[in-house]
Amino acid sequence: MSNKNTVEILNVEQIFQAKYVVSLYQRNFAWGEEQIRQLLQDIRESINDQQYYIGSLVVLRRQDGTFEVIDGQQRLTTLALLSYVLQLKIETDIHYDSRPEVVQFLHTLTSGAYVACTDPSTSHFCAAIETMKAEIAKMEKERGDFREMFGDFVLNNVCLVREVMPDDTDVAAYFEIMNNRGEQLQEHEIVKGILLGKIKENPKLSQVCSLIWDACAQMDERVQKSFGPTVRRALFGDNYDDFTLNESNFREILSDIDSENMITEALTLDSILSGDGPVVASAKPDDEDIPEDDREESIIDFPNFLMHVMKLYYSDKFKGNKEIDKIRLHDKYLLKTFRLIEDGIDATEFFYRLLKCRTVFDRYVVKANIVNDNDEEGREWSLLSPYKYTDEKRTRTQLKYRNTFGDKQDIIIKAVSCIQVCHQSKYYKDYLQTLLEWFRDRDSIVFSQDEYLAALNQYIYNDLEKASKYFGLKDYMPDLQGTSISHAVLDYIDYMIWNIKVHNLHLVGTETEWTKISELKDFRFQYWNSVEHHYPQKRKEDLPQEGIDDFLLNCLGNTFLIGKSTNSRLSDKNPKDKAALYIGKSNLAPNRQLIYDITRSNGWGKEQIKSHLQFIENIYAKAKEILSIE
Repeated sequence: MSNKNTVEILNVEQIFQAKYVVSLYQRNFAWGEEQIRQLLQDIRESINDQQYYIGSLVVLRRQDGTFEVIDGQQRLTTLALLSYVLQLKIETDIHYDSRPEVVQFLHTLTSGAYVACTDPSTSHFCAAIETMKAEIAKMEKERGDFREMFGDFVLNNVCLVREVMPDDTDVAAYFEIMNNRGEQLQEHEIVKGILLGKIKENPKLSQVCSLIWDACAQMDERVQKSFGPTVRRALFGDNYDDFTLNESNFREILSDIDSENMITEALTLDSILSGDGPVVASAKPDDEDIPEDDREESIIDFPNFLMHVMKLYYSDKFKGNKEIDKIRLHDKYLLKTFRLIEDGIDATEFFYRLLKCRTVFDRYVVKANIVNDNDEEGREWSLLSPYKYTDEKRTRTQLKYRNTFGDKQDIIIKAVSCIQVCHQSKYYKDYLQTLLEWFRDRDSIVFSQDEYLAALNQYIYNDLEKASKYFGLKDYMPDLQGTSISHAVLDYIDYMIWNIKVHNLHLVGTETEWTKISELKDFRFQYWNSVEHHYPQKRKEDLPQEGIDDFLLNCLGNTFLIGKSTNSRLSDKNPKDKAALYIGKSNLAPNRQLIYDITRSNGWGKEQIKSHLQFIENIYAKAKEILSIE
């Protein structure tokens, strides 16, 4: 028996070499169809990796050597059921205290006597098994040896992080804490604990680093808000608007921070996992009033942000590593990636890099301000930087925010938000990695607006080339058709048209159309996901007399992006009726607005579609001029 907790990473075969007991205070197995399908799909996507981490398992060793499950029984039970479905050659011994019907049911699995049932006490187990069978059968259609390959991967490469708690752990109190949190221990919490454990000999340093981590983890809040005045001044200067720290002076500055209102005991992995360690005091300001802003939404969550920090600074540690070629920007690889580089990480250095990246992120990456939850176009974008405001009597200060840039603030927001809507997923967000790279080796995080805009436009140009291999090649433009058109291409078309209008560009081949476009003062990029055919697909019976063939119907000259609800409203209305619905609107996407303006002036048929396609081909060809690329 032990008074220390131990942490092990174990595969499925190793996990089930032990016996487990699920106590009465635990809820029954509750994973549904969606959770199980998602798990199987995630495992399938990771089948070429070395390991796939399903999460954590927290246990207490009883006197008889069995493990009492404190946290993670849903995962453990799911793996036991999956082992049965895949017919893995392992024994899965899970005992449910005072639930004989469940014990008997699980016995039927190991004895080979399983029969699907509708008994309320065990039907959820049966439903899970049937979901697994159906999902694996679908996957199996792709290749004949899939089941065997999938089973081998589950047995040897699917892993849990098993934490054995100290003998004197108050299990009931721990479970209550975990229940109140409403979540299981997450991988980024484990990473935090390991990093703090590296500097536990310096309680003051580890305390401030823990505070930094917690501040950075609040992705929907700007990082300076999470610090009190003392720490904020130390990290961001007297005016709260700077970041002149470097890796060499970071440790010294943190050690000099006044510990006022801060708990000095360090958070270790043991304390985090056990739930009985100290909690860092709230970092809310004590002498400053921070006004409430509009509700902001980050474009990425914290675990995925951590992946960016690790890739940005530690990719070189993977050179020659046979286990993994590169750091993949998906949080499902978080713990696996961290374990591979853990030994080479200086903890204090990591916290510095985390804070620097987060400061850059807040200042130069757009946040979404949700104006209206019920409006798919109710999203505004912001780029803000902090500063210290002092009232006229110089008796009171506030942390406030203002636009990051000057007269080019709007176009920079357009550029960054355009890139974001082209890459909406929080996973594999390469553009964010590229943006952070611009600041990695700079002594200062200050970017002039001209320098930043030029870098963004260059990225857009390069990305547009990748989004369409037909970029700039007029002869191949017809191959871009209908719903197969990349949404990124359509968004970038909007960005270039907006630039032409705003900058009053006179480019050969573009004059005849852009001059017709209405004002675009309220236009903002949104997460439009539907390709709209201005001349509707449902009016195919009119195509012959209009002289419109399938090519013209589906070409870039007749399409633009809209929201799904708008798509349903427009449905099969004729072009003039569509255009009439939006007279006087100044928030429409530029290409859509231009098409409507043309329709109201000249109608919309064969000649208008051909002319507009030519216009788009011309702006493609002149993209460098439009984006001011040398």
